[in-house]
Amino acid sequence: MNKITSPNFLLIFLIFNFLFLILVFAPQGVKAEGASLSIYPQSGSFTVGNTFDASVFLNTGGANVNAVRVDLKFDPEKLQVVTPAKGISAVGVWVFPPSFSNTKGEISLQGGFSGRGINTSEGLISVIVFEAISPGRTEVNFLDSSKVLVGEKEGINILTSVNRGVYDIIPSPPKGPKIFSESHPDQNKWYKNNSPVFSWEKIEETAGYSYKLDDDPFGEPDNVVDTESTSVSFEGVEDGILYFHLKAKKENVWGGASHFRVMIDTAPPLSFKPYSEPFSLTAGDYLLIYFNTGDLLAGIDHYEVRIADLTDPEHITLSGWTRQDSPFRISTQNKGIFSVIIRAFDKAGNFQEEKIQVRVFSPPLVLVSGGVQIKGFFFPWWSFYILMGVILFWVGYLTFKWIKVRKQTLREKFLKEIREAEKEIEDVRKFRERVREVRELEEKAEKEEERLEKELWEKKETQDKLKL
Repeated sequence: MNKITSPNFLLIFLIFNFLFLILVFAPQGVKAEGASLSIYPQSGSFTVGNTFDASVFLNTGGANVNAVRVDLKFDPEKLQVVTPAKGISAVGVWVFPPSFSNTKGEISLQGGFSGRGINTSEGLISVIVFEAISPGRTEVNFLDSSKVLVGEKEGINILTSVNRGVYDIIPSPPKGPKIFSESHPDQNKWYKNNSPVFSWEKIEETAGYSYKLDDDPFGEPDNVVDTESTSVSFEGVEDGILYFHLKAKKENVWGGASHFRVMIDTAPPLSFKPYSEPFSLTAGDYLLIYFNTGDLLAGIDHYEVRIADLTDPEHITLSGWTRQDSPFRISTQNKGIFSVIIRAFDKAGNFQEEKIQVRVFSPPLVLVSGGVQIKGFFFPWWSFYILMGVILFWVGYLTFKWIKVRKQTLREKFLKEIREAEKEIEDVRKFRERVREVRELEEKAEKEEERLEKELWEKKETQDKLKL
């Protein structure tokens, strides 16, 4: 037997391959790869009193990570934590709720990832909100207790690198001068005066002030001295919500800007057209005058109404201006022509005036802009248009029918006359035929008479001859 195919050799070969497969494919624990934790932004400048976000990211280095622990250290003299976890996080379950200590300057985040874990190059662990409380340079560092674990039971730490955040906390600038305005004192009120005047408290030993008026609520004037006075005025500024910005220069240092809002609206409300509808009451008949409009900036504040008698040569005013809401009710018991004047005021004091005339011919009959009221019943103009349309339709229809009947009558008359004419012609033809026949008979009679006369003459001649 050949050695190559001997049973001993085959047995040894099979055992060797089995051991090789066991060594290659048998579980050997989780192969560790390098993971990293980073904080973003790594640097920045922030003002005392303001907050900023610092995000913690995980790079698993190609491995499926099951859990993570992030321990951070910060200087509590420079920073304070507002919240250790804001917004969306890649962490599926927090093993312990995110915690922090503003006394020790520590933050702890421990969480796990569901399923087979997470494999990412930029997984967001948390967004931490810090508040800058004192000036200076400060750092946020990862502690050595931070870990990135793989494996569900006995996790293996594969964290190999971390970074740090270095931040400059700068002092907040001094606040600007306190501003006030005699022309526009209330910052929450609209004014129709478009020439505002601003004044401010004087700052001792100042080198001057810089100011600007625009529509940016966070605007800031440039670093050029505009005035050394403590007041300034503007003429004919545009409508809208504007902001006056002011800052002072003292000892070659510009302070912070202060702001003052003014709301200006010089345009009247939008034009409108009042209209009326009657409403019958037990105490008598009344008209309801409706009105409504809008305003592009300040908004409508109220309406004022008054009534004038136009039938009187002097146009007597029956009432003064009174605040009214729509609809306004006016009695129709008195005859005459009345003018109802309506003013719409916006919140800046501008107004738009419109009028509507009401004609009362008699208590039961009132002519208004929208139609006619008769004893409490209102007939709008469109109903008259429909009635006129119906009347015109019927007039046209009856006219059409009359013309049609007239045509038919004339046609029958003409046909009758034609038939009579044809009959007369036929009678004439028959008469002429009879005349022709009579003439033929006369001719025959004449011929017969001639023949008989000839025969008689011949007989007489024959008789005469016989006598001879």
